[in-house]
Amino acid sequence: MKLISKFSEGLHGEIKIPGDKSISHRALLCSSISEGTSKISNLQESEDVINTLKSLKQLGINIIKKSDSYYVEGKGFRGLKESEKKLYFGNSGTGIRLMSGLLSIQNFSSILTGDESLSKRPMKRIIEPLLKMGANISGSNEDTLPLRIVPSKKIYGINYKMPVASAQVKSAILFASLGAQGDTKIIEKSVSRDHTERMFEYFGASITYSEKETTLRETDTFTSQNIEIPGDFSSAAFFIIAALISKNSDITLKEVGMNPSRIALLKKLIQMGGDIKVFNHSSFGKEPVADVNVKSSSLNSCEVTSDDVPNLIDELPILFIASCFADGISSFNEIEELKHKESDRLKAMQNGLDKMKIKHFLDGNVFCIEGMGKGYKIPNFLAETYYDHRIAMSFAIAGLNSDSSIEIAKPECINTSFPEFIELGKKLGCNFEIS
Repeated sequence: MKLISKFSEGLHGEIKIPGDKSISHRALLCSSISEGTSKISNLQESEDVINTLKSLKQLGINIIKKSDSYYVEGKGFRGLKESEKKLYFGNSGTGIRLMSGLLSIQNFSSILTGDESLSKRPMKRIIEPLLKMGANISGSNEDTLPLRIVPSKKIYGINYKMPVASAQVKSAILFASLGAQGDTKIIEKSVSRDHTERMFEYFGASITYSEKETTLRETDTFTSQNIEIPGDFSSAAFFIIAALISKNSDITLKEVGMNPSRIALLKKLIQMGGDIKVFNHSSFGKEPVADVNVKSSSLNSCEVTSDDVPNLIDELPILFIASCFADGISSFNEIEELKHKESDRLKAMQNGLDKMKIKHFLDGNVFCIEGMGKGYKIPNFLAETYYDHRIAMSFAIAGLNSDSSIEIAKPECINTSFPEFIELGKKLGCNFEIS
């Protein structure tokens, strides 16, 4: 399979972005441990989320799809059952890390695995705090997968200062805390996503949270809920930037999640001069949503600070692409975490930028890109994706402003997070071809 992204004359139209991946994982987990049956609408059906769903089924949870909604029969905090097989999470760091916290409070043993990429990602960052809570969890000698969890006598609440801002680590601790004796307090250096806190609150947890501090008090049960999943902002980001850098474009994205801990990219693009309007504000449960209109724009360079990074980390590859079409030099500080995602995303983007003839340099932990301005046309080339969905989609968007076309290697990796990407892109006018 090959994806060819060709020069586009402009994007137009209106689409609804599929459900948020981060929230979809949490909706499935919280519904599974609630009392009663929860209804989930607009669940993202990417490979990552489906692997979490399959794992919950292996653990004894009954999940049924009717029409466009999923119905999850909750079993309570400790109601999961031992799986006869290893739990496989594919490429999903979110799924495996959150589930590790939840499985740490069960009365049976589990083994958690993933694909080749996930098996290289660091798990020490969740192992350490869970051990401090009394969990019996271990990884390989390099603190990678597989993870092995055996029952522990007791889990205790913890006061934990996060060494690195990470919503996945924070969430693993919070899920383990549901079966803990005593309260848990988590303090962060920088703001990270708060989807777990909002979901816990929606299900009835005794939880308080601010930008950098979360406290979960002993909670006995969750009450089942009806959940509407907002459109995934990280998915919307690709089409937002596609419209900004393509001439004669005017698109609207419906019911996109506007969680304040997720929209750093939106703020950054507006600062760069992006013609972006956010309207029709409402909420799905505890999550804010809105419609987003985007038009072609002349962009200025940007500066991404270390405080920006935790809430921009997933969008950095596509922001790098936007920076290529901006005037001036854009700088990105403290982006070490990019090396520890589904691929070494910094290296992957550097290699692609070389082929795009874009000047860039790394000075310590500051990455800089010299933009070529609005009229820049990318030379034709083969974009290596390193089987990373966000790298693949970033170069697919870049191809819309190519001399002729960009070929995307191994585009099937896009199914990890956004299987509708090509179809929705075509609906807006993206010149994508599959061969």
